[in-house]
Amino acid sequence: MKNHIYLILVAIHFFHGNLFCQHEEFKPELIGTPKFYFDAVTLNSGEKGVSRLDVYIEVPYEALHFTKNDEVFQSRYELSINVYDSLETLVVDKWWTEKVETREYKQSISPVKSNLSQRTFMLTPGKYFVAVQIKDTETDKVTRMKRKIDVRDYYAPKFSVSDIILVNSLEFDSGKAIMYPNISGNIGGARDSFYIYFEAYNAIGAESAHVGVMIHNVKGDIVQKDSFMQVLEPKKKSCFFQIPTSRLIAGDYLIEVKAEPKLLNGAENPERISSTATRKFIVRLRGLPVSIVNLDLAIDQLQYILDRDKLEEIRKAPPERKTEMFRDFWKKKDPTPTTEKNELMDEYYGRIQYANQNFGHYIDGWKTDMGMVYVIFGSPSNIERHPFELDSKPYEIWTYYDLGREFIFVDMGGFGDYRLQTPLWDVNRTRIR
Repeated sequence: MKNHIYLILVAIHFFHGNLFCQHEEFKPELIGTPKFYFDAVTLNSGEKGVSRLDVYIEVPYEALHFTKNDEVFQSRYELSINVYDSLETLVVDKWWTEKVETREYKQSISPVKSNLSQRTFMLTPGKYFVAVQIKDTETDKVTRMKRKIDVRDYYAPKFSVSDIILVNSLEFDSGKAIMYPNISGNIGGARDSFYIYFEAYNAIGAESAHVGVMIHNVKGDIVQKDSFMQVLEPKKKSCFFQIPTSRLIAGDYLIEVKAEPKLLNGAENPERISSTATRKFIVRLRGLPVSIVNLDLAIDQLQYILDRDKLEEIRKAPPERKTEMFRDFWKKKDPTPTTEKNELMDEYYGRIQYANQNFGHYIDGWKTDMGMVYVIFGSPSNIERHPFELDSKPYEIWTYYDLGREFIFVDMGGFGDYRLQTPLWDVNRTRIR
C-alpha cells in the first residue's frame, strides 16, 4: 500500500453540516463520544436473600439538546432502566424524567460537564442483564446500552468485598467521606492518581484484613501491585485506596482487589477465607477522543495521513516524547485551537472506530480496503450492492458525488473480504502533513 494517502477531512465538510451523506447502512451517530455512560455495582443490602444493585447514569451536557428559556438553558430527557434475569424475563422496569438547567451557554455544550443519576434495586443473587435507555424529549432521539451483571450473594459468606467503584473525586466533611463516582471508567492522563471504593463485610468478626491491589494490562500481566492493612468493623467497613497512575500508559486495564481477613489478636485465618473483586478501567490522555485507549495503536492509524518517515520517527520516540509529537501533529490540524476539543481528530478516530465496527473480519476494520476508503473520505453519497450477480463476484460501488469519486470493491473469495479495484490516489487533493 502506498504511503501517501489523501485525507478528505476539510473544514467545509465539518462545519457546513455535510459531514456524512445519508445512507441507511451507515450510522454516524455511533461515532465519537458515547451519548451517555452507565455503571452498575452490587453491594450488601443487609437483608438475607437479596443484594443491592446501584445503577449510575451519566449524561454529558454536549450530548443533550438545550433550549433557551428566558436567561436559562434547559434540557429534558427520559431515562429508563430495565433489569432482566438470565432467561431474559423482565424483573425491574423503572423510568423517570431528568431536567437539566444552566445559565451559561458554554456549559450547555461542555464535554466535561454532565448530569448524574442513580437508582437502587434489591435483587436475589444471580445473573442479570441491565438495559438503560435515554430519550431526548426535544428531539425524540433514543440511545440504549445493555450489559451483563452478576449480582453476588453477600449475606451468606463469612467475609466478602463488594464490587469496586472508581472515584472521580473524594472530599471530607467533618470526618465524613463524600465521593463522586467515575461512571465512564476513563482515568484522565493528567491525573497523578485516582481512588477506588469498596465495602468489606465482616461476619467472621475479624479485626483487620490484608488487601492486595493489582493492576493487569490487556495481556493479563501485572503492571502495578500494592497492598495495605485495613482495619475492619463488626459488619461493614467502607474502604478507600489511592492508586498512582504515573507508570500507566494509555490503554485498557483490570484492577483486582483481594482481601484476606485477619482474626483477633493477629491470629491467622485457618480456613484461608478471602474475597476478590475486579473492575475494568481505561487510562486516556487528556484531550484525546474516548475511542483512543492505546496510544501506540493510534499512532499506527496515522499511516493514511502521515509520511512514512515521520510516522517511524514518532513510533521510535521515547514514551514522553511520543505523546508530545502525537499531540503536536493534531494541534496543527485543530480547526478550533482555543478549545480543548479537536474536531478533526475526533472525526478521524471516529471514522476508524466505525470502520472497526462495520468492516472488520480477520483483520481490524480500519486496515481493510473499505475501512481505508471510509477513514479517508467518510461516508459515501451512494452505495450500489451486487451480492448475487450470475456472472460476477459480489461487488459494491461507492460514489462520492461532492468529490467526483467512485470506488469499486470486489469480494474475490466470497468471504466478505472486499478489495478495492480502482485507484485511490489523487494529486489534486491536499494532503495533511
